[in-house]
Amino acid sequence: MRSHMIAFGVGGSLALLAAGALAVIAPKFIGNDDDGEGVHIVNIGDGDRGSFHLKDDKLSISAEWKGDFAFAADGRSLTALKGGLEVKSVESGKTRKAVFENQSGKIVSAVFENDDKATADADRQAADLLQLFARSSGVNAEDRVKAMLAEGGKARVIEEIGQLVGGHAVGAYIESLAGAAPLSDDDISGLAVHVKGLESDYAKRSALAALLTTQSSGEGAIAGIIDAARTIEGDHELRLIVEELADRKISERNFSVATTLIDEIEGDHEIRLALSALLESEHLSNADAARALDVAAASIEGDHELRLALESADERVADAEVGAAGLRAIAAIEGAHERRLAIEEFSSALDGPSPHWLALIDAITGVDSDHERRLALEAVASDAPDSDDIRNALKKGAETIGSDHERRLALEALD
Repeated sequence: MRSHMIAFGVGGSLALLAAGALAVIAPKFIGNDDDGEGVHIVNIGDGDRGSFHLKDDKLSISAEWKGDFAFAADGRSLTALKGGLEVKSVESGKTRKAVFENQSGKIVSAVFENDDKATADADRQAADLLQLFARSSGVNAEDRVKAMLAEGGKARVIEEIGQLVGGHAVGAYIESLAGAAPLSDDDISGLAVHVKGLESDYAKRSALAALLTTQSSGEGAIAGIIDAARTIEGDHELRLIVEELADRKISERNFSVATTLIDEIEGDHEIRLALSALLESEHLSNADAARALDVAAASIEGDHELRLALESADERVADAEVGAAGLRAIAAIEGAHERRLAIEEFSSALDGPSPHWLALIDAITGVDSDHERRLALEAVASDAPDSDDIRNALKKGAETIGSDHERRLALEALD
């Protein structure tokens, strides 16, 4: 079962805790999201017990259940219920509640209006409330999507997505559909347009990541997905899409999408985490790793984050292309301390014969501190093979140190 907990303010959180609502729920089933439209949702479930709450200025919907349950394809009835389910809505001061129970294998329902049991049209009211819950929560979206696919194919699901209430449910249903059925480029383009209109960054990310990682899309559909992704304001959610791409086979298409999304991220930390996910992926080729390092050097302004991005490529720097890109990244690091650390890490990763040693030693001369330059020279000297050209390059580097004391220490270490 898809399960989320959507932040709804400190007061609401404390109220839930005070009521002991979380005590019976395993923490691993709690997730976070914010619909972004003034809608606040709590959806906590472990498949046996759960609750849901959605509230905006006009409507409040809540549900609590004990035991597994399953919606029919139309969301207006239940095909299975082990325990009980209660759905309540408050609108314009009017409270309606539908209670569903399993009585000796038969699912029965009762409806209450402002605490009075309704008798007129009770079945329709119960169905309306149940469908409102199904369409607003995303609870059991995966199973309901399967039921709709069996009943009317993907067109039936896409039609239903247009009837959903809020970004939370839309994200859940698109994610479930993408994982369950192949979609045409027209399907994907239409869904991307729908996603673009949502307010919730979380919903956009979950839907778009699913479309990117499960579907073989043409250029037009990809353009639509990227267009929708550009409306995501949070760097964190964009970075998570890149991480999901990094977990799968990184084709030329996926690499292009990933770097395009990274271009949309503003914060150095999130850019670095996204690039590190790519660089550490076993699915990334060395040629693309070199391109990723060039992206890092061009995109990351902070020396510390750039060094950490380079560190993510440590296992690849022995490769000619990756090593050359790593050296370009080192050249982009301005601070003496961070450049020296980057050189030391690069040197340690090479640790053997390589065409990069002389270029790395040359990079040491750009370390703008006599003390840091000396430490970098000593580190490289301890890692590099003992050859005449490397030994001579290290001594020339030591002679560039302005401080007599630091230069003497460096030359002594080299001897």
